[in-house]
Amino acid sequence: MRPGQSGRNRSHHGEDPPSLDSGVKRKEIVNLIAVYIVLCAILCLPVMAQAPAALPHDMSNYGCIHYDGKICDQAPAPPPDYNPLVGAWVRFSLLRNGFTVQPPDAPLYVKFNGDGYWSMMEFPADRPKVNKPLEQQTPQELFTRFDNLDGGWGNYTQDGQLNLRHHKAGLGPGGGGESTQVRAWSFEGNILLLAGTGSIRSPQARFRKLPNQPLGSRALVGSWERTALSVNGAPVSEPAPQHLLLGEDGWFHQTLLPPGRTAVPGKPREQWTTQDYVGAYKGMSAARGTYNVSGSSFIRKHIADTDPNLEGRDESGQYTLQGDTMTVQGTDAAGQKFEAKYRRLKPFDVYAPVAPARAAAPKPTQ
Repeated sequence: MRPGQSGRNRSHHGEDPPSLDSGVKRKEIVNLIAVYIVLCAILCLPVMAQAPAALPHDMSNYGCIHYDGKICDQAPAPPPDYNPLVGAWVRFSLLRNGFTVQPPDAPLYVKFNGDGYWSMMEFPADRPKVNKPLEQQTPQELFTRFDNLDGGWGNYTQDGQLNLRHHKAGLGPGGGGESTQVRAWSFEGNILLLAGTGSIRSPQARFRKLPNQPLGSRALVGSWERTALSVNGAPVSEPAPQHLLLGEDGWFHQTLLPPGRTAVPGKPREQWTTQDYVGAYKGMSAARGTYNVSGSSFIRKHIADTDPNLEGRDESGQYTLQGDTMTVQGTDAAGQKFEAKYRRLKPFDVYAPVAPARAAAPKPTQ
């Protein structure tokens, strides 16, 4: 024992007695263990499933909204579990009044998105690549670019065996207007038939489904509207928003369709002047193709474009996603640096009842 050290302060083993702090810590540990045991007991309890619905034994009149005497003659039908029209399709045959009109009409590509939006495009392949502004092209060059070009976008309704395409805007002058086009749909094996609803079921358009393309991520699947755009660092004021449909099948359609574009009444397109074409098509653009998303990378391959100079090119960049807002920075198909912001469109209920359809414009003719 060292001088001045009392033997009463040491144990018989020569160790210092436990302090008050160590006792408190030991109590805290015991309390934590107790809490852990209680939490484990709660979390390990079996999860009880929500009780299934209790429904009547006799379901023949379930949900009836109108009776004819004691007989139910009107009841809402639940939507089907699968919408067979969703996907990308190519029209390979078009009959009008029993006569083949494709060709000369070009194949039409129509896309039905699962969120209730559609887009379609019809323009011939192998158009000359005249890389000049519209104002500098000749009437013949412009006729070759825009002849047999058509399409549009909007949302759609499925009413039994009827498909109602609600047109929001069109590629051609006049924009197609707000109208609804009704077609009876059916399948001939794997072939989709969209037919008129009149007595002779004209026109009759037959489509094959395009093969699904691999996607690294489905984060961007849906329909989008562009809300802001800058090119090479300068903001761009657009005459209309671009609408971008990204399918879960790896195919995209995008359209920018300004309102107010007009055709020259009573004047055949072969006789239009350069200024006539500029008034009808300036500011309009549309493209379709394949796309992929992987990590933060977003690439669109322009397989077809209203500007044939952009066909085969990539529109690539990096994206960020915050809720229903997407920002993309990269290089467009023309090689320009861009930043674009999009908002996701609210899904459209394709099975919701609609008012009687108004007659659509003569074109698109599928």
